[in-house]
Amino acid sequence: MRPHFLRLVALIARRDYLRTVRRRGFVVGTLLLPLSLILIFTISSALSLQGAGGGQTGSIAVVNESPVPLEADPALTPNVVLMPRSQAEALLAGGSASEYYLVPQEWPGDPDVQVVVAAEGGGGPLDALTRQQSAQAEVEVLLRTSLLRDAGVPDETLIQLLTPISFDTVDTGGEPVTEAAVAAGFFLPYIFTLIFVLSIFITSGYLLQSVTEEKENRVVEIVLSSIPALPLMAGKVLGLGAAGLTQVAVWLAAALLAMPLLNQQFAIDLSISLPTVALAVVCFCLGYLTYGAIFAAIGALAPGAREAQQYSSFFGFFAVIPLIATPIFLNDPNSPIVWALALFPLTGPAAVLELLAVPDAPPELIALSLIAQVIYVVVAIFLAGRIFRATLLFYGTRPSLRSIAGAMFARS
Repeated sequence: MRPHFLRLVALIARRDYLRTVRRRGFVVGTLLLPLSLILIFTISSALSLQGAGGGQTGSIAVVNESPVPLEADPALTPNVVLMPRSQAEALLAGGSASEYYLVPQEWPGDPDVQVVVAAEGGGGPLDALTRQQSAQAEVEVLLRTSLLRDAGVPDETLIQLLTPISFDTVDTGGEPVTEAAVAAGFFLPYIFTLIFVLSIFITSGYLLQSVTEEKENRVVEIVLSSIPALPLMAGKVLGLGAAGLTQVAVWLAAALLAMPLLNQQFAIDLSISLPTVALAVVCFCLGYLTYGAIFAAIGALAPGAREAQQYSSFFGFFAVIPLIATPIFLNDPNSPIVWALALFPLTGPAAVLELLAVPDAPPELIALSLIAQVIYVVVAIFLAGRIFRATLLFYGTRPSLRSIAGAMFARS
């Protein structure tokens, strides 16, 4: 009996797996992440090259009409060129310059410096704004340097006063930590969890769709004439779970291949260890079985596909709760809220996925959550199997709560 049962399960699993992976929506959804990463890198590289070509300020024309003598220092203001007003206006009129800076007679008593621009500035608004910000910063250095020199401050002191103070962020081991790495540390758990939760629900959704379609089309009546309900459910769960694992494998491969490029492009140090990847796959399997059992039961209970989608959306809310609570996971992994979300079976898969990406996550919480999910999966599959067997042929009717409870707890 057991070899016959396993053969039927393998037959249904193969059928549902091939039918799912050949769907156009499955192929597009699977390739969406790799194609998105390629698009991001292409756009980022193009913008980097464009930024590298347009980052130079060029010569900065400065006209001094104030009583303070201005002196451009090549070490501090390499782009500043002092000139008479007539020459600056000629450059502006000829299009050789888009603006010049006029230091009026009232300066420094009146701190305002005029920026004289042409009627039609060159370049786009963003390009002009970036160029002006850089030029104004250099003119400001020129003016402050000239004031300090006029007051008798030595050049050595000038350089010390005007040299920007840089702040380097390091960890407790002395290793540098960039702002991009800090931002990545915030977004990585969220993105990591979101991808896996989406995969869990896409795969579980295919299971729900498969059950409801075959039920509405009356195909299930033909199938049940040769295959019992329990191997039918087990085959569907395994086949569609294998399709989900295929999708996860493609996404993980794309993420692992993209990480070195991300690190190089944004000067960060993202990495995922192999134990983390293995635990993430385990969480995906448990999460899929958790919701797959529920969705299989819903597909058997619901009168039609519309009602099945409505029922399943209620359970989908539980999966996104850990995503909403991401700040709590990042700030205090030992919070009672984190423990409750990790130990509750419906929020456990997403909670553990977030904990895997959070530093200093309590390992005992991850272990207890996995144990709780395994226990729940065993119970849920057992009860869902009974509901599936008892209500799958109910077409167009909604079973009562008494009949559902009777199907779950009746003796075999």
